[in-house]
Amino acid sequence: MSKITHIFFDLYGTLIDTAVMGACYSAVYGRLMAERYGRQPGEWAEANRRIVADWDSYYADLDFDGENGLDDMWEGLYRTTRAMFRIVSVPEPSREALHQLSRWVPGEVPKYCDALYPDAKSILVALHQTGYVLGVTSHALVTQVEATLIGGGVRDLFAGPIIGPEVVGQYRKDALFYRYASRAAGVKPGACLVVDDHPDALRAASALGMATYSVRRDNAGAVGLTPLLDFVTKHG
Repeated sequence: MSKITHIFFDLYGTLIDTAVMGACYSAVYGRLMAERYGRQPGEWAEANRRIVADWDSYYADLDFDGENGLDDMWEGLYRTTRAMFRIVSVPEPSREALHQLSRWVPGEVPKYCDALYPDAKSILVALHQTGYVLGVTSHALVTQVEATLIGGGVRDLFAGPIIGPEVVGQYRKDALFYRYASRAAGVKPGACLVVDDHPDALRAASALGMATYSVRRDNAGAVGLTPLLDFVTKHG
């Protein structure tokens, strides 16, 4: 195995606590939307919570892993953004404006939310100081990843590529996704470690020759990021 020089982190469920982010996201979203479109922040925040609770109904006919997965991703963002105006009873902007808004919001709201897991920041700092190049491979948009890292106060620790579906051209995190990541980093797959909580993503990275580290955040037998330093030392 090659010496590990680059570490690619998944975002949600790995570095970011989705429950903490969800609560903060709704509040910040409510404030930003009220500033732009009127009504009370609480109305927009409640609309966002309702959308999240009914998320599957908006995406039921969309297939992110299919041939048109990227188009379906954009369509899903458009639908949920449009629905907010209906729920709050505010006249919706034009279709073009809704598309722009649906892409602006994910890259703005997380800037005001620190949703890092308690074990994340110290590990990221230690890896960065040791000399590893940190990057992200996520289903989230690149702007959303960057905003989330800014919110957590760790954006400056990530000198490596931030890889999202819109730069790869697909949503599915398969071998093509990770091959793109290694090429963007300018290194061979064997020099990369992928840290993720999804077995399918880890299998795809491993099949390409990357080292992998599985994160489990469940209550039973949880494996967070604390053992990662020892893992990198032993395998890098």
